[in-house]
Amino acid sequence: MRFLPSCLATLAMALYTGVAAAGPTDTYSDADVMQSGYLPNHNMDPAVVDSAQFGQLWKVPFNAKEQFYAKPLTYTPLAGGPQLLFLASSQNWIRTLDAKTGAPINARQVHTPFLQSDIGCTDIPGTIGIIGTPVIDPSSDIAYFFAKTYIPNFRTAGNTGPFNGVYYFHGVNVNNLQDVFPPVLVDGSVADNDPRKYFIGGIVLQRPSLLQKGNVVYAAFGGHCDLFNYTGVVMGVDVTTQKVVTQFVTEAGPLVPQTNVWDMNAGGGQGGIWMAGMALASDGNRLFFVTGNGNGHQNNGSPASGSSGCQTLGEAIVNLNIGAGGVLSLTDYFQPYDYQNMDAGDQDLGSGGVVLLDPGTFKGTGVSKMAVTCGKNGKIYIMNANNLGGYRLGSGQTDNVIQTLATNKAIFGGAGSYPLEGGYIYSTPVGYPTYVYKLGFSSSGVPIFSLAGQTAEVSAGRVGSGVPTITSYKGQAGTGILWMTDPDAGLRAWYAVPQNGAMKRINLPQVNGLNKFQRPVFGDSRLYVTDGNGVLYCLGSPVNLPLNCTSPVQFGDVALGSQGNQTVTCKALIALTAITGMTVGDQHFVVKNSTLPQGPVAAGMVFTFPVTWDLRGVTVQDKQNASYGNTSPGVKSTPLTIYTTNAVAGYSTLLPISLSGNQVSSNPYLSVSPATVDFGGIVLLPNQSVPTVTQPIVIQNAGLSPMTILGYAYGDVDDPALTNVTYYANGSSVLGEGFTSTNLPAPNTVLQPGQQISVDTSFTPITGVGSYVSYLYTYSNGGVKEVTLEGSASTAPIANFSISTSEGGWLPDASLDMNFGSVAPGSTSSRTIRICNVGGSVLKISKSKPPNGAFHLDDPAALHEEQEIAIGACAYGPVLFVAPTAPYNAADQVITNTWTLNTDDLNFGVHVVNIFGTVVSKHVGPTNSSNLPVYTYLGCYHEPGNGAPRVLSKQVSGGANNTNGNCQQTCLTNVPGGFAFAGTEYQVECYCGNTPPAASALDASGVHYGGYISIYYDATKYSPGDVTSTPPTPSGPITVNRTGNYNYIGCYSEATQGRALTGLIPKAPANGFTIELCQAACSGFTYFGMEYSNECYCGNTINAGSAAQASSDPTVNNCNMLCTGNQTEYCGGGGRLNMYALNSTASVSSSTVTGTPSATPTPTGPITVGDFGMWHYLGCYSEATNMRALTGKANPIPGASVSVDTCATACAAYSYFGVEYSGECYCGNVINTGSALVPGTSVDQTGCSMLCKANATEYCGGNNRLNMYSQVPVSVTSTTVAATPTNTAAATTTATTTAAPTPTGPITVGNFGIWSYLGCYSEATGMRALTGSANPIPGASVSVEACGTACAAFSYFGVEYSGECYCGNVINTGSALVAGATVDQTMCNMLCNGNATEYCGGGNRLNMYQKNTAVTSTTATPSATGTDVSNTTIASTTVATTTATPTPTAPITVTQLTGYNYLGCYSENTQGPRALSDKANPIPGLNVSVENCATACAGYTYFGVEYSTECYCGNTINTPAAKVAGATVADTKCNMLCKANALEYCGGSSRLNMYQVAPVSTTTIAATNTTTPVTVPTTTPVIVGTNTTTIAGTTTTPVVVPTTTPVVANTTTSVIGTTTTPITTTPITTIPITTLAPNTTTATIVPTTSTTPATFSPTPSQPVANGWVYLGCANETNPRALNQATYSNATSMTVESCQAFCNTNNYGLAGLEFGKQCYCGNALQTYSTIGFTGCNVACSGNASQICGGSSRLSVYNLTTYIPPTTVKSVGTYVSQGCYKEATAGRLLSGATYTNKTGMTVESCVAFCAGQKTPQAYAGVEYAQECYCAASLPTTAVTADASKCNMLCTGNKKEFCGAAGYLNVLFNDPSAVAPATVTGANAATISPNTAAPVATPTGNATAPA
Repeated sequence: MRFLPSCLATLAMALYTGVAAAGPTDTYSDADVMQSGYLPNHNMDPAVVDSAQFGQLWKVPFNAKEQFYAKPLTYTPLAGGPQLLFLASSQNWIRTLDAKTGAPINARQVHTPFLQSDIGCTDIPGTIGIIGTPVIDPSSDIAYFFAKTYIPNFRTAGNTGPFNGVYYFHGVNVNNLQDVFPPVLVDGSVADNDPRKYFIGGIVLQRPSLLQKGNVVYAAFGGHCDLFNYTGVVMGVDVTTQKVVTQFVTEAGPLVPQTNVWDMNAGGGQGGIWMAGMALASDGNRLFFVTGNGNGHQNNGSPASGSSGCQTLGEAIVNLNIGAGGVLSLTDYFQPYDYQNMDAGDQDLGSGGVVLLDPGTFKGTGVSKMAVTCGKNGKIYIMNANNLGGYRLGSGQTDNVIQTLATNKAIFGGAGSYPLEGGYIYSTPVGYPTYVYKLGFSSSGVPIFSLAGQTAEVSAGRVGSGVPTITSYKGQAGTGILWMTDPDAGLRAWYAVPQNGAMKRINLPQVNGLNKFQRPVFGDSRLYVTDGNGVLYCLGSPVNLPLNCTSPVQFGDVALGSQGNQTVTCKALIALTAITGMTVGDQHFVVKNSTLPQGPVAAGMVFTFPVTWDLRGVTVQDKQNASYGNTSPGVKSTPLTIYTTNAVAGYSTLLPISLSGNQVSSNPYLSVSPATVDFGGIVLLPNQSVPTVTQPIVIQNAGLSPMTILGYAYGDVDDPALTNVTYYANGSSVLGEGFTSTNLPAPNTVLQPGQQISVDTSFTPITGVGSYVSYLYTYSNGGVKEVTLEGSASTAPIANFSISTSEGGWLPDASLDMNFGSVAPGSTSSRTIRICNVGGSVLKISKSKPPNGAFHLDDPAALHEEQEIAIGACAYGPVLFVAPTAPYNAADQVITNTWTLNTDDLNFGVHVVNIFGTVVSKHVGPTNSSNLPVYTYLGCYHEPGNGAPRVLSKQVSGGANNTNGNCQQTCLTNVPGGFAFAGTEYQVECYCGNTPPAASALDASGVHYGGYISIYYDATKYSPGDVTSTPPTPSGPITVNRTGNYNYIGCYSEATQGRALTGLIPKAPANGFTIELCQAACSGFTYFGMEYSNECYCGNTINAGSAAQASSDPTVNNCNMLCTGNQTEYCGGGGRLNMYALNSTASVSSSTVTGTPSATPTPTGPITVGDFGMWHYLGCYSEATNMRALTGKANPIPGASVSVDTCATACAAYSYFGVEYSGECYCGNVINTGSALVPGTSVDQTGCSMLCKANATEYCGGNNRLNMYSQVPVSVTSTTVAATPTNTAAATTTATTTAAPTPTGPITVGNFGIWSYLGCYSEATGMRALTGSANPIPGASVSVEACGTACAAFSYFGVEYSGECYCGNVINTGSALVAGATVDQTMCNMLCNGNATEYCGGGNRLNMYQKNTAVTSTTATPSATGTDVSNTTIASTTVATTTATPTPTAPITVTQLTGYNYLGCYSENTQGPRALSDKANPIPGLNVSVENCATACAGYTYFGVEYSTECYCGNTINTPAAKVAGATVADTKCNMLCKANALEYCGGSSRLNMYQVAPVSTTTIAATNTTTPVTVPTTTPVIVGTNTTTIAGTTTTPVVVPTTTPVVANTTTSVIGTTTTPITTTPITTIPITTLAPNTTTATIVPTTSTTPATFSPTPSQPVANGWVYLGCANETNPRALNQATYSNATSMTVESCQAFCNTNNYGLAGLEFGKQCYCGNALQTYSTIGFTGCNVACSGNASQICGGSSRLSVYNLTTYIPPTTVKSVGTYVSQGCYKEATAGRLLSGATYTNKTGMTVESCVAFCAGQKTPQAYAGVEYAQECYCAASLPTTAVTADASKCNMLCTGNKKEFCGAAGYLNVLFNDPSAVAPATVTGANAATISPNTAAPVATPTGNATAPA
């Protein structure tokens, strides 16, 4: 075959359809979409890979025990930037990293992972989260995946368990890892092809990689070790509707077992899809997969076509059609003729996926597309992808496939392919080499594969070898590399094409054993793998190469005896001192060093040199494993390496180049492959015909002249004499004893150059058991070749199974129980499983799923899958039972597990060994009549301390003779009947009691001593967890368990919206309520509850959010307040009700509909709720056309809680709400296009016929139907205040009274009348926050104004719970301001009963107001014109002014913004990047205003606001964005109001209000008066001095200094007669400003003038000013030389402004580039050095200064710089390091405070030390938070110091933890406080006085 490299390369790249993303080297799904395994687009050059230049670039570990079964993905976002790595783990973590550096970018845990211990299968240990490889949509930057987790109490009681396991489908934005839609719960979805089948996520595994086709993402599911009632599933989710649109099950119909017993093994028919993690393969509108063993056998001997519609598709290759809407349907299938035997032997066909081969190469007569699969049965099936083969349609009712390669070796990892150089496929059986099969053709042109070679290395002898993957360099022949992962050996690689049957190894850096079934994932010249410990590795070559040369160099066809010549062209990328020489790996390729440039080579120089492939005088050397330059025909390749000496540091000193060509023979050349045909072993079964196995050999003429076959002969070991092959009349020929052929070419057959013929050779053991061998010789005028034919025959293996006994004997074969009996805590015992082979051939273990945990294997490799047991041998699997420890009198603990086993003995079947044992603790203390302990161990409990009562109140005898038994005896006899509880503490103390210990005090962390008590309970007096269990009568207050015909049902929390009970609020009697009086007042209601000592509530339902508390202990559940009318009873607590139900003992749903106190007749059927409250019913509406009908908020409440009422409450802030699909709730301010009223007079006609999840008496929409409601309009006239369009610290308000339009959303009322708004406050600890007067007005009349009027005689008032008003003169202890910027954060989010446009507190939350003591200016109520004051807090400061600030009465376009110039309304880009693309939406949409966006975009040149809620930053306005012409907002379309300020415009639809940083001036303000340092502004560029000042008739631009990070200084500049906002800064950078005299209106400004010549540039090490020293000129690099902070100014950049910017941002190095760019950092990056020339560009703001050049930086060093550091000590508090925040609660759980502007380590230590009880530990977190504690939890986890990297808000030289990390200090009185601890920074550090000057290597002078 002629070698046509250019054609093949073009074809290969054209056919590669898997990677076509924003980045050409991205891998955004598992390999390619056809799963061919061939990847030509990742720049993997074998010359580089097989050189010293290829190595480990980095590795990154992650969480302990975190595993990556999902393969990494590489992806370049649409906005550009570096290539990302996307990872997803078994712990449900998703992460992005920089693919080049490994630096983490984002990380997020999406769910709690599912526990492997819940499923019993050990295939995936630890946790099961995201297992299938995700897929990224390159058109949207969205990654899709399925995550396994739990929904507590979903199907069974409890938080976990297999039946509470579920799967969620996610779509996340790869740029920030945030969900783009709410996760989709797929559980419960029903199969399209069998409605009986429904999805239960807990019992299935999503293992295969995902496939996206259009809008639908497809995933496949299998089982966990064949456990539970599962069925194989392919599911499709439409990402636009976020709904499951198709579900196809592999086992369906009447022959498939189907039960609803979820834990019934094989109850669903099986047929799982796992395919060793490979993806579903696709080639258009169809997808392919392969299944494992199944139970239904519709095909049972009778042939069936692939289109027969078989419903039982176990052990099958399946082709599904993708129809309209993504729905799947069966098109074709193939099921092996012996699939039922495969089922019996557990020889899953589905252990490897389906490979669709490149149709450009792999095709032939009658076959245009081919598919390959392989499995545990040791066969490789080559199929016609367009006609898979059905069942038993082949000759003799065998398989109708193109070819079956019988290897007798189990394959788990699938196959791979290489379409170049003739075409090859690859497979790696367990414990064997990787085998290579080459494409050939029969005499009629049918494609046939034959063994062409194998690797010398073998795979691991256990399951886990990966999927063969092949790369090439830009699709060029001769550059193929075969890659394999291995669980033991790590990563391996070989040249893809074998030479004389051998694969040449490429040596790679060693990595640990890789996780099972992986394949390397490729980026741009790099690859990524994860090992079995969860470590991610990156291998690749350095990017800094000195030369760019032609590679690969292709010679094409070169005949033996001739030579070929090629020219290599190179370009120097850097200056080279010399090119020192070059070498080649094959001496037949000739190069001469004399042809290389001599001496130095300048950067950019181009040179060439010749390479000759000299085959003159070379003759054919037909020797296997010949050394270099093997002289048999075929493609040859070798590396050429050029060596350099570089004039620039940081670049490689060698460059590999690939040389490749096709070596041909001018004469005929005989090639026969493979050299050995191994037919394997044939098992002879009784009463069955002798089987025959067929394998191909290929006879080829590899020469350029015709070749004639002269004849054949064979011989064997025992008879060296050769026998000529004889042909028979039927066309068959004998090739030796047992070996025949039916199509051996006859002598004198002529093969043309390149022609090949595939010959079928067959093995039949005609003489019975034994070994067979024959040596077949082929003779031709092109040489002689020998092929070895070998095979064997034996009887079937027979497995003998037994389990050991405790006495050392063995149980009968049929016994499957491994019983360890009763064992002592902490002991270890063992039992053993034995499997013996008593048959006539090797026995293989086909399935082994051993136990894990308390029961585990002594040797993890014992009885592993694919282990072979020789004839007459036995294999053993010892199981250890390591019993857990147990305290005295603990309940017996029964522990169970299983071990699932199977073999290839067809009569053996699946064996599930039941393993169990009982841990029996030691018994102490008194016993009962059954001789069992009276007291049973309850747990270890933490004493509360701090003077609180002990867990058990009565201390009895103890002392030196105290034991648990003695203590229990004492507690039993100390009082009549005995105490319910006994406990021991401190070894010598014994306590008794009758009150159950609080559940919150239980500690399970380990062994403790002081402060912890071991508690035992009398089971006749107490049942753990039983709220109805009543201990003996206590002496203190009681919880009343029953009154009248009401039963106590628990301590309940208040509801999340409104009260828990809303039927009636009876008035309290004069002497106060008791439980009995409240019951009487609520007679007739279903429920009543007592709260807050004296509040009684009645109702017929318990409203949403109210829930029973876990503990029955009043001190824990907070139902601990005593009744006002009876101090011996509990009457609820703060936000807690003692709840009672009428004649009820059952649990109560907390998701029911609010009832009414009136006697409304009970409806006889469900109703459609009409108008109610403030809502008007519109009717039954359809969904919108291309979106939801309502898009304001989706599902604000859980589905189980949805009713009309609960949805209305959740959507109170919106104009419309709708209920749909029984359990969906949607809110919005607009009904979107396409949604319309559905005609009809009944629910059956309209389709709004589904019952509400939370109230089955109401309708909640239907399928794409919503019951739609709108708010009744409310007219409001109120006092409004207009906010000025600037974000100043204080705002002066002016009162104007106008008729406000109807508000579009409720507001939080600010200051009004005599009242100042304080904020949202919590209720007090043991009483109400305000106790002066309660509810002075009716609840229905409550509004903020009405409550203020009623409380006029008090100092404070507060509104709560929509309809409650409280007054007082003191805010009681425990009530405090609640942090939060929105009502949802503070929970002051309930609407006033008397005014639905205002908020009136919330559940245990009050909007709190204080009476003004003095008023000096007019204040007014905040505007109700639509601004959501809850989202924009207005701090209103009263300031006396001489002029009134105009108050805008309508929205304005902000054109005057401090530090910015308004550019106008700009259009957005509809193609390409956004107008501003550097940073998108740095703040939440609800917070967007012009000022807030400016703050968020500090450091960027431009910012723009768009679409009301969007903020964008950038240094460039990208084309074609342009200014929009127009005089009004109606003309420009920049007409949408800001979400956070409805008095400003924030762009529009594809329109931005655009702003640019104002120019910086170097003018200095000087005066003769007192000079006060004014500090540099801290967030946005701010003009110092806002008036234009005059200098000798010249107008001077105000001074602007850009900064980004605030630094302290408490410096305030006051100008008499004007109001000035305080500005904070660092003492390091100051600008002198004159303090003006009274009534002064102008200042004298003296411009700075320079006498320095325009060409001035300092010399290296020359001091400049303020401690700055010039270092010199440095080269720019990638990444940037200084990459920590940056800003650009095209008109005003100076050296001083850049230095000030870097100093303010806490960096010691400042670099200026290109005249206008400023960069900061603390070190130059690798490869950037001082000493370059080229810094010659004048600064844009001062032409007398030099500001770097093109790719050159003028670098300055601040010698006084003190870098931020970790404070080592403060007084006696000593640093303990950086700690991770606790996963539950706080790491330091004591006192706490936050200071957003002034937090320091010292202030935090002082706070903790100053507590009433000084706290031993102090910790700072998140720059501004301080936490204290008396002790550090034993579960505390330390972190690397680099994690605590946020600077304190009060001192930028100190670190104050980070998000989720704390700097912790401990009070060590023995520590001596350093004498130097006087300043704000207690660390001892040295200034940066040494200039970091580096001398360039390889050159004595600076490079040009």
